[in-house]
Order: sequence, then structure tokens, then C-alpha cells
Amino acid sequence: MPDHRVLLFEAVHAKGIDHLTQNGASIVYADGFDPDSIKRAVGDIDAILARAQGKIDGDVMDVAPNLKVVGRHGIGVDNIDVDAATDRGIQIVNTPVAPAESVAEFVVMGMIALPRHIVQADAATRGGHWSFRNEVHAPELMGKTLGIVGFGRIGRRIAEICSLGLRMNVVYADAFPAPEEEEKRLRARRVELDDLLDTADFISLNVPLLDSTHHLIDAWALERMKEDAYLINCSRGPVIDESALVAALRAGSIAGAVIDVFETEPVPGDNPLLELDNVLLTPHCSGHSLESAQNMAMVASDIVKVLQGNKPDYPVNHPPSPRQPLT
Repeated sequence: MPDHRVLLFEAVHAKGIDHLTQNGASIVYADGFDPDSIKRAVGDIDAILARAQGKIDGDVMDVAPNLKVVGRHGIGVDNIDVDAATDRGIQIVNTPVAPAESVAEFVVMGMIALPRHIVQADAATRGGHWSFRNEVHAPELMGKTLGIVGFGRIGRRIAEICSLGLRMNVVYADAFPAPEEEEKRLRARRVELDDLLDTADFISLNVPLLDSTHHLIDAWALERMKEDAYLINCSRGPVIDESALVAALRAGSIAGAVIDVFETEPVPGDNPLLELDNVLLTPHCSGHSLESAQNMAMVASDIVKVLQGNKPDYPVNHPPSPRQPLT
């Protein structure tokens, strides 16, 4: 293909970069992912390969007359104005399959590591505090109820591991029911969100960030949870009202939380979650296995297809016609 310029704000796996350059693209890196840095960099850009940082909205698109495609490294496109892109004939693509296994395994890890105080156990062992072994008696997962909020690829893989592997009871809440044969295979039962909150011992959030899911877990939802229940969020930070979560954790109205995503990222040093010991906190890395990093970077494949005038494998939107340069 003719030389095209592809903009990145953050590094991605070399597999994706190699695919772009082998197909004739030039890689350009922005100085940062704040709005001014992005706008300074996009003037002659044909494509953007975006991760979680940096907002790509209509204002950015309007100063990038050659922009034809934005490839999202991962699943969520909440930092991309998809409607604005569609109106301007800009294709949005993502990698909906790539991080599913990594996130699902991470959720299960958190369900084990937080109640069993694995981080504290490591510190105790290193510090010679051998009697720690008698101080924590956490629940086993077998026989407990897992509530999955959002039953897409990730939610179903979590259900598969936990139902078939760990013999947990699985319920899920989703706007759309899974096919009956899939529910039967996974031994999963669809319930209303209220019922899930009331009964689950562990709750995993696996929904996109939409107007309908913003602060889906608020003070009212946290109040409905069992006092010995754990909350896991590997979706998007604003799905939880963070101030309400802090209050619930401090009051002991829930047992703990595994939080991989935050309302503000990177996490400010004064975030009160950092002060709590009934949480397991990670820097938005649940989807970052070696394999998923490679596969997410291969959003480059769809970027190349669009730039070459071909249909992408994983379109997020369907512009009525390809974008033409502004005149």
C-alpha cells in the first residue's frame, strides 16, 4: 500500500508494529495523550492505533483530514467518539477476542488471592512472620455463587472456568439472554441484577462503559451485597461509584474488592482506595498476558485492511462511505 502514517500514543507489542511497517506504514508517536498533544500530532495522520489513554473525539477528527481508521487495542471504545467517527466516514475497529482469556484468568486469580491474603502472606513470609499461616482462613470457591454482570466473551469464559472447573454456582445479569444451549453448557442461570447482588458471594463486572452502566454499582447496589461478598472490576472504572465503594469497604458492608480499573487513570496518589487493606489493586493490566498483548496489537491487521480499501474483520461501526479528505 502507499505510505500511510499511523499514530500511537502508547507502545504496543512489536508484532503489531511489524505488521504495519511490513505493509508500508510509517509509525508516528505523539508526545502525550492529552488533547493538545494529540491534536498537534494528527494533522497528516491516516490511522490511529489507540489504547486506553487519549480521547479521540470529533475535535480531534476535524484536525485530521486524512484520518480513515482508528484501531482500538482491546475491546472498550469508550475513549473514542464512535458516532462522530461514523458521521465523518471514519472506520473504528477493535480486538474483541484478544484479551478474553487473560481477563478471565485474572478474575479467577483475584477471587482466590484477595480472600486468602496472598499479598500479605508473601510479605509475612519474607519478614519472618511464619505464624501468619494461622491467621487467615479464607472461603473455598467450590459451592459458592458467582454473579457475572455482563455475559459476553469474557463473562462466559469466567463462567466456564468457575462452573465447570471450580464447581461454583453461576448466575448472570445481562440485557440479552445467552442461548439456552450455552446456559446449559455453562450451568449458568440468568437473573435480574437485584437478585444477583442479593445472593452472589463473588461478583465480576464485565460490561462496557455506557450511559446505562455508568455507576451501575452505586451505594444502593453495594448495600444490597452480602457482607461477606467480594466485588471484582476488570471492565471500566466508572462502572463503580468509587466514593461509594470506599465507604462500603471502610464500613465492612462488603468483604473486599479486586479493582483493576479506576475512575481516574493513572490513579492519583490521594485515591483513598490506596489506603485500604481489604482491596487488591492493579494498574489496568488484567488483559495483559503475553498472548493477549500480541493479539491486541494485531488490530494492526484491520488498520491495514481499511487503509488498503478492504473490509475489516472486527468493525465497531459501519460508516456509510469511506472518509474523503476535507477540502
